[in-house]
Amino acid sequence: MNYAEIERTINQYGEKAKKGSLAIEDMDGGTFTISNGGVFGSLFGTPIINPPQSAIL
Repeated sequence: MNYAEIERTINQYGEKAKKGSLAIEDMDGGTFTISNGGVFGSLFGTPIINPPQSAIL
């Protein structure tokens, strides 16, 4: 996948998320998770890595 294809795919997933139409299959097969616990007003959190992923950011 080149840079333009990655950007297009991210936008497609973003649109699906806004519409509430993301399927489990759309979220399967990731290498790592990107999380933002700060949006919930928390000061501390413990991220949990979802197997078989290797990291959380």
